[in-house]
Amino acid sequence: MNWWQKLVNAFFVKAQAVFGFVPKWMRWSFTKISFNKLVEEGYKINSAVSACVTTLAFSFPEPPLLAGTEVDGRFVADYSHPIMDLIRNPNPDMGDVEWLQFAITYASIGGNLYGWKQRSQNGRILAIWPFSDAQITPKPGRDTSEGFVRYYEYDSGDGQKIPIPKEDIIHWKWMPDPLNPWKGIGAIELSAREVDKDNEATAYIYALLKNNAVPPVVITLAEGDEFTQDKADRLSLQWIQKYARGEGRGGPAFIEYGMKVEKMGFNLHELAAETLNAVPESRISANFRVPSVVAGLSVGLKRSDYGDQAARRSFTELTLAALWRALASELFNGLKKDFNLPSNFKLQFDLRQVRALQEEESKLWERTTLAFNRSLITRGEAKQSLGMEPKPEDNVYFVSLASEFVPAGEAVIRSDQQDESGKALTTKGTKGHKGNTTVGRGLQRIRKDVAGRMGQAVDVYFSQLADRVVERAGKAWDFLTTKGTKGHKGFEEKDLPRAGDLLNADDRKKLDTLVKRFYVQILELSWNTWNFALGVEKAFDLEDPLVTRLLEMAGTRVKDIHDVTLQEIRDALKYGGEQGWSVDQLVRGDENQPGLRSIVDEVYKDRARTIARTELGEAQNAATVSRYKEAGVGNVEIFDNGNEDDDDECKIANGQIWSLSYFAGNTLEHPNCTRAAAPVFDDVKPDRS
Repeated sequence: MNWWQKLVNAFFVKAQAVFGFVPKWMRWSFTKISFNKLVEEGYKINSAVSACVTTLAFSFPEPPLLAGTEVDGRFVADYSHPIMDLIRNPNPDMGDVEWLQFAITYASIGGNLYGWKQRSQNGRILAIWPFSDAQITPKPGRDTSEGFVRYYEYDSGDGQKIPIPKEDIIHWKWMPDPLNPWKGIGAIELSAREVDKDNEATAYIYALLKNNAVPPVVITLAEGDEFTQDKADRLSLQWIQKYARGEGRGGPAFIEYGMKVEKMGFNLHELAAETLNAVPESRISANFRVPSVVAGLSVGLKRSDYGDQAARRSFTELTLAALWRALASELFNGLKKDFNLPSNFKLQFDLRQVRALQEEESKLWERTTLAFNRSLITRGEAKQSLGMEPKPEDNVYFVSLASEFVPAGEAVIRSDQQDESGKALTTKGTKGHKGNTTVGRGLQRIRKDVAGRMGQAVDVYFSQLADRVVERAGKAWDFLTTKGTKGHKGFEEKDLPRAGDLLNADDRKKLDTLVKRFYVQILELSWNTWNFALGVEKAFDLEDPLVTRLLEMAGTRVKDIHDVTLQEIRDALKYGGEQGWSVDQLVRGDENQPGLRSIVDEVYKDRARTIARTELGEAQNAATVSRYKEAGVGNVEIFDNGNEDDDDECKIANGQIWSLSYFAGNTLEHPNCTRAAAPVFDDVKPDRS
């Protein structure tokens, strides 16, 4: 019986705790083999296992773990955040690199890493210590209210079992164990049969080598020769001394007349020793998700038909990247309450520091130079990408038409668009000029495209918001009815949640982030169209006063949308209270009053497209007025009455010349209006001023 079978038989017991939500056929589970056995009889004995674990341990800490916020889909590191001190110095005995090595070693061998939060008397986290299954045991929850884990138990080593609250443990699993969902399962246990085979093959080959690679032999005495134990011992000792050790090893054998020597067993060639090792090695490395060639296993080195660099990159992308994200996610989830982290905060490994993912030097230079030459990045950003230190004077974009450098955010009229006095030429700003059509219809196309994407995003937002509002209403009702048990004077059946409990500041913040993201998109996409119309080259800059002013306007619009939604919820709550509704009735509504889901989802879902067109239309036209006013434009040509805009007033306005001030006061005729404007430099009398 091998070590795996012994362990399974020894620990084959019924689970002590049962989930209330687990079906009956899953309520029988078995404890895993001990962590000590996995280390002693797997990691320390099997070279393939130790090679995979050490490869993970040396590779995993390569990128530093960073804390920061996510802004418009971009991660912005915050090196001064208090959580960074804990990341860099997790405990007095180890730095962040050693802590990560402990983490990946414990997780890959036993399936679990337990990060214990050492706290001060006031509850502040002082350190995080890594523990394995040898010290910590999760105790399964009994129902959904307790979750998968009820609490953890620490084994002090002297027979004492110390309970630890689940909020004091950060639990990271290598892989979920389907039979024990409160625990993880490690790669050694997943490779148990292969580890067993490899150990047995290695032990047998070692025994053969120890005996000079000569398999056991049988010596048969001559017929009639008397056999005694003394004679057998003498012949055996002589055989070993002469032919298996020292200078006699490999020499000719001389035996007594009549004796016969026969080989029993196989030699290394007949055993195909390499094949015996190759099969378990490949399966062990597969369960560890470490390519054999990267781990330095013989099966990988002999069968690899691509370079080590390609294997290393594959290992990084398919294994390490997933592990980095998983650990960062668990650390964030375990620390967010202790540090009161906002919803857009995250922990993320800096993959820019991973050599296997870095581009070849020549490709990096080529890509960076192309981006700089096309004015997509500043010279400072280009230097930073290439590992050079940028200087203040490097905050410039490259303008290829004039082959000159322009400070970021500063408008410069190109030489081919100036007259002798340096004033911008006006040929493109003449009424009816095809350049005006390009500008006006171009702005309309940009708005339609961005509004379509924003409409979908707003649609999704309000659908998700409806789910959150309904869920909060249910929880609030449960709380009220729990507090309102018989004899509780403050509860009546008609009591309902407050509007502020159902729609909160965090909802408004999410909507604010969403709307501002599309404000930035439409401004950035429209920027070059305004440059063309005015004959200037001005780089788009998020810190431009025009951009910041319009983003403030977006916040005002969001407040209006939020306040209207909140007021409609208040009206529904008031009506429901007067009718004596329960929370279920409040969610459903009736023919006189829409329910909560209808208010948030259906009403605003239908308005998502209108909201997008209106918000973006006002933002784009407000920016148009500012850009034209800055360039000294007095009149504009109106482009109106688009494919989906058949208002009579819009038909009249289309093609007219308005003063810029009149356009500023009438940027849109109605919520779905497609009105846009192109500059007119001719000295003409406007149709409206």
